[in-house]
Amino acid sequence: MTAVISSFARARRAFAVDMPLKVGVLGAGAVGAYVGGMIKLRTSADVVLIGRRNLVDQVTAGGMVLRPNPRKPRDVFAVHPTSLTVTDDVKALKGCDVIFVAVKTTATAEAASELERIAEKGGFPPHALVLSLQNGVGNGAILTKALEKHSVATLPCMVNFNVVWDSYGNLDSANGCVIRRCTPSKKGMPCLVVQDLPKKAALDGTGMMDHPSVFSAKKANLAALIDAVAATGLVVKTELDISPTLFSKILVNLQSPINALSGAPVPVTLSKRKYRMAWRALLLEALDVYRACGIKTRKPYVSVLPLILASPDWLYNAAAAVLFPLDPKCKSSMLQDCESGRKTEIDAICGEVVRLARRNANRARDDDASGETWGMYGYGGALGRVLAILGLRSAGRSAGRSARLNARAVELVRRLEFNGLPDGRMAPDELWEALTNA
Repeated sequence: MTAVISSFARARRAFAVDMPLKVGVLGAGAVGAYVGGMIKLRTSADVVLIGRRNLVDQVTAGGMVLRPNPRKPRDVFAVHPTSLTVTDDVKALKGCDVIFVAVKTTATAEAASELERIAEKGGFPPHALVLSLQNGVGNGAILTKALEKHSVATLPCMVNFNVVWDSYGNLDSANGCVIRRCTPSKKGMPCLVVQDLPKKAALDGTGMMDHPSVFSAKKANLAALIDAVAATGLVVKTELDISPTLFSKILVNLQSPINALSGAPVPVTLSKRKYRMAWRALLLEALDVYRACGIKTRKPYVSVLPLILASPDWLYNAAAAVLFPLDPKCKSSMLQDCESGRKTEIDAICGEVVRLARRNANRARDDDASGETWGMYGYGGALGRVLAILGLRSAGRSAGRSARLNARAVELVRRLEFNGLPDGRMAPDELWEALTNA
């Protein structure tokens, strides 16, 4: 269920939040720094960026240089270093109306603890919101568990655009922090999907409920934030149930391990059919697991994506140039992590599929023990048989109980983390064999 931006504007007028907004970003890497920098550039909000030392050094020395339109690479905008706060001290988030959490999924628990320590001391206003700009589906629950007892609402988000931190490895920070957006806006598709607040205040996990005035202030705070993000040029959508969208994003993110293992920019990786077929294999396996779990997806093209990925190179590349234009140097965050020697988020992507499959297997054993049976082709009966014949669904009672390919992808990326690039790079045929014949 969605809400249009005009409704947010009405809510903001009804329950005003002190302006300007104070927006913080915890874990200001490429995505977080870009969102924070664009909000500072386009609005009157106060912005606080919490990041690694290289971010602090670059922004302090030369500000931020942002390229928001991949179709117009000459459009360059600068954010002066004195116009925002950049530090590695989390305490600077005190007093923020909105906090974007953009740390890697491996650091979510630590980030939740740091925010909880601030909240325990009354460091956030009653209407404060925490928005997770992270991959995976479990971050919101971790943040909620730490913060809901302090009346801080957590809203998971789905980021549907890619950026590259061009200056990440620069030793000379005089030219500032340079971040470039790689994916243009697509008609009818939001750049950012945000979990909406419920229509009425409800009991949280602690059995507490916001006072109506506090809940109204949170709604107004979210309205003001939506306006601020929309002012940056990012198309924003809200959903009362964001779970299908988050699970859909995992399917898209399954190309990340393929891109990382190829060691090449995304357009180069996807131009080769064997790489696409590897992504397709991971995706089909994940869809089987989703069906067995009863998980629904949101994106309308998920059902046809396997057919698109299986098309010959000449057809795919011609279609991609029109339908999915990408910056030639666009890279997945997983590849960027491998290039920088950082731990990847493979466990939140392929690892999530593996965990769901194990849950299915345990449930199936319980059902078998109780005498219940699963359909021969999973869900869908005759339709399932047709999809299995077309290669769009696995056949057999074991469909959805195993995620062998995704488990193998986790192993290959872990090995890549250890070996690094370029030593860990794999050619298309080599990657296909390693993934499917293990």
